[in-house]
Parts: sequence; C-alpha cells; structure tokens
Amino acid sequence: MKTMKFQCDDRYEAEKLASLVSVQKDDTAYVDGVAAAFGNEIVIKLKDKSSHAVLLKDKENVDRLQSLLFDVVKGKIKILSSDFSGSVVEITLR
Repeated sequence: MKTMKFQCDDRYEAEKLASLVSVQKDDTAYVDGVAAAFGNEIVIKLKDKSSHAVLLKDKENVDRLQSLLFDVVKGKIKILSSDFSGSVVEITLR
C-alpha cells in the first residue's frame, strides 16, 4: 500500500476531493478522468458524466493528482481509501 498526500486550497476543497475519489460500494472509484487542469485547478470527470472543479495549493499538486487519476482510470493502480484532515487529502493506493 502507498499513501499520497495532496494539499488543497482549503478544508472545503479537501473534503470535496476526498469525496470525489472515495471508494464506492463495489470497491471501485467513480472517477472517469480529468476534463481539464490549469494553474492550481483540476476538473475531475465522474462516471455519471458530471464534472467537478477542485482547487489545490499549486500546480505541482495538480500535476501529481492528474497523473494519479490517469493511472486509476487506466487500471494501473486502485484507490483503497481517501480521507482529509484540514486542507490535506490522503489517498491510499494499491
């Protein structure tokens, strides 16, 4: 198992990100990709075709999250859990 941490703009954005990448009842993530990434903002596309913007601390966090979500969608890694504390999101991977 590996845990990755992402610094969000504030607590609200961290809570939103943790819920967007959370594991569903069927043990899968509901993420379907990244619709856009620019500056410190990433737009996450879900399997229901909705999109949700999340503000992160900086572009470095955006780039790392975009790479992680790409690997999740491609099936290279699996999200086991997600949680947040303050403005930091922790995503546990397998």
